[in-house]
Amino acid sequence: MSLVVSLRVPDGIVTATDSLSTSQTIFEFVAQGIEMECPHCKKRVSGQELSLPPIPVPFSASSYTQKLFSLHDKKALGSFGQGILNGRSIYYHVKQFEQSSSESESLVQVRDRLIGYLEKELLYQFPKYKDEAPGDWYPLGFHLNGYEDVEGKDVGVTYEVLVGRENVIRRRADIGCTIGGDPKVVQKLWEIGKENPQLQIKYPLFSLQDAVDLSEFFILATSTFQRFANEVPSVGGEIDIALLTPFHGFQWIKRKKLMEILGEPRRT
Repeated sequence: MSLVVSLRVPDGIVTATDSLSTSQTIFEFVAQGIEMECPHCKKRVSGQELSLPPIPVPFSASSYTQKLFSLHDKKALGSFGQGILNGRSIYYHVKQFEQSSSESESLVQVRDRLIGYLEKELLYQFPKYKDEAPGDWYPLGFHLNGYEDVEGKDVGVTYEVLVGRENVIRRRADIGCTIGGDPKVVQKLWEIGKENPQLQIKYPLFSLQDAVDLSEFFILATSTFQRFANEVPSVGGEIDIALLTPFHGFQWIKRKKLMEILGEPRRT
């Protein structure tokens, strides 16, 4: 499921993601030599073999999945949901998409073209999903962060997008925080501020370092809680963090060592 955190503060935008991927296997059970009793006539019936419905069992697959990306050093993309599409990772698809895009494209242009790219890939894997998938089926989601010119001012914007049978697009341009993926723990933390306004998070007063620290805390809090809860973790692994400002573009704050080896130098 993942957790993507996009924090818009006065001096920039911070995006953070975890690195855990999950999958599931299917268990099929066959019971033999079972006797059953009819609840009405109380007659006992012996069966040689009884097949039970398949049971999907989730499990953690990798702690090194890449979910945070730079697009031409101008925009930040955080992904959640399905990690493999048509046999390729989301990292592969994003890098391929970036090669076909231009640095001069606006956030809206990138957003719409990326939705189109992902829809095309989904149709290859699920040819009938537009007709047969449930209306709330969203296998892919992403946050696209960057700056838009609004009346001559650079405004930090997060486009929160869910890709599925009925795509959902939300534009967030206010100072604050947007989360994607598994929101339960962070939402519970936010409820503290709703119950007591004095304990609300003061995003308008944040420095860039505050935003970096809070984004990391949200992911750590979620992964730590899931470690002790009675559930298969959906958030974990290493944490990647990036910063966007109108002056310096995209900068890595924290990232997996492998991303440096793959040819994305740290900007200073």
